[in-house]
Amino acid sequence: MSLIDDYQLLEIPTNASEQEAKSAFRRLARKYHPDKNPDTDTTELFQRLQAAYENVQNAIRQGAQTADWKPFSFTQSDPFQTAGFRHHHFDSASDKEQEAFIRERQRAYEEMKRNNAHQEKARNEAIKAARNTLNEKRIKALYEEAFKASENFTSEGYKGSSNQQQNYDIPPYQSFIDDEVEQPTEESPRVHAVKLDAAKAAFRAATYIACFAAGIYATLYWQDQTSASEQDEPSPGFVAGLYPQFRIGTNHTLQASSLYAEPDRTSKVIDNLPAQVDIQVFKQQGNWLSIRYQNKNGWLPAQSSGFGSISNARKTGCFGYPGIAPDHGELIGSAQGNSRLRILNQLPTQSLLTFQSFDGKPPFSIYLNKKQAFAANFIPRGQYRLVLETGSLYHHACQQFLFNDKQRIILDKVDFASTEQTLTLSNL
Repeated sequence: MSLIDDYQLLEIPTNASEQEAKSAFRRLARKYHPDKNPDTDTTELFQRLQAAYENVQNAIRQGAQTADWKPFSFTQSDPFQTAGFRHHHFDSASDKEQEAFIRERQRAYEEMKRNNAHQEKARNEAIKAARNTLNEKRIKALYEEAFKASENFTSEGYKGSSNQQQNYDIPPYQSFIDDEVEQPTEESPRVHAVKLDAAKAAFRAATYIACFAAGIYATLYWQDQTSASEQDEPSPGFVAGLYPQFRIGTNHTLQASSLYAEPDRTSKVIDNLPAQVDIQVFKQQGNWLSIRYQNKNGWLPAQSSGFGSISNARKTGCFGYPGIAPDHGELIGSAQGNSRLRILNQLPTQSLLTFQSFDGKPPFSIYLNKKQAFAANFIPRGQYRLVLETGSLYHHACQQFLFNDKQRIILDKVDFASTEQTLTLSNL
């Protein structure tokens, strides 16, 4: 900023006196003092006013030192004017005084110019240092007030808040109050209000801590729920009317159940059946099965029985409901790749094509419906052994077929790369 900008900032003309500059500075200081504006940050503007006042004051004082200079009069009276003609008069003494005056004015101007440049540089450095110091102190004060809010809060406000104006090197507001203008008539008790910025800092810190605690709680809760869902993954639910062709014959009970005289839960109970015992099913009517157990005939809810004998369930490890069969080409497991395998399926039954990796990758399988082709374009690169499993009634819990389960190796070692390969499956 130049000296003209300092005059404009103080709202005074360039020919103002030192007293006028002082009055203007005191008026603006009372208006923009930080203590007078707690809701607005006027610290930087107040510091600019201080610097401008110092520059203007120095300029006025330098101008006052040369106030005794008398401008040289270049026009003098002509003694021959009354004679009826004009005569140009030259005086060597006057010329010397004129040259000395001009040199002195030039020297004073150069000196003032150098002083102003030096003062401008010093003022800019002081403002920059004050800003850095102010930001650093504000950050420190923010954290200190946030963590000590509960300890330092008293009926008179926050401890240390009265020294805030000393941290910024700003004169107190009372020093700019004129005695004849704002002098109180009687001494009244002072009330130290709680600083608004301190209250905001405390509220902000409490909000941050609450959000951080909520985030930790949500993360722990999500981890508990995820681990619980992985450990206690529910088995497939009962689906009415599923696989009716496997209901007739030997089945087994899933849990202890009652044997009813009629296909109605309100009918007479003939006997109580224990869990995991074989039963003979003769007929299916809706969701009820007509069974025989130990020479006793009756009706049993279909959801209380499992497919096949209990010995087969224990052998395969497939207990509970089998669930709905997978879709054609459904991936069982995880596989992410770009190798392509075209499968020409001619098998008359459902099948499961399993990829066993020689590179230590987790195995995965592809479910295939009978006599339906499929193009798998997600095979990861590597060497695999291809195992084909055929059967009927796929069980989700054990990921295999319950009946007529057969397995055979169709390719012992095959490399999958970027090229497409073709595999034909036929019943041998």
